[in-house]
Amino acid sequence: MTPSSLLEESNRSTYADEEMKFKEEEGGYSKRNAVSTDYEKSLSDQRKRSMALNSEGLEGLIPRAKLLLSLGGTFFLGFGPLILITVAFFSALYIYFGPSFVHDASRSPIPPPQYINPYTLLEEERITEMAP
Repeated sequence: MTPSSLLEESNRSTYADEEMKFKEEEGGYSKRNAVSTDYEKSLSDQRKRSMALNSEGLEGLIPRAKLLLSLGGTFFLGFGPLILITVAFFSALYIYFGPSFVHDASRSPIPPPQYINPYTLLEEERITEMAP
């Protein structure tokens, strides 16, 4: 299995989608709700395809990396408007409120809690008393 075969397989599925659209437009039978017989074929060939994919060397690395990066990039770009809105919202809050919007609590230091010896707590009588 080569990286180009992965691309060919994805192209083949787009051709099948186009073919289904043409049949629906003509009033013909749609494959959308039909049971596919390719399922058994793909199961019988699964081991061979898996072994071919696992034994692939470095020759397919660049095309697969391009495919994965383009997929990841388009997924990330889908969230672009949400990211821009969030950055703009918090920037507007920072501009409106100034440096007091984000603080590091350096103006009012909080002292650490008072140290209590654990043995004094264990020596208290209420711990050793039996409940009635």
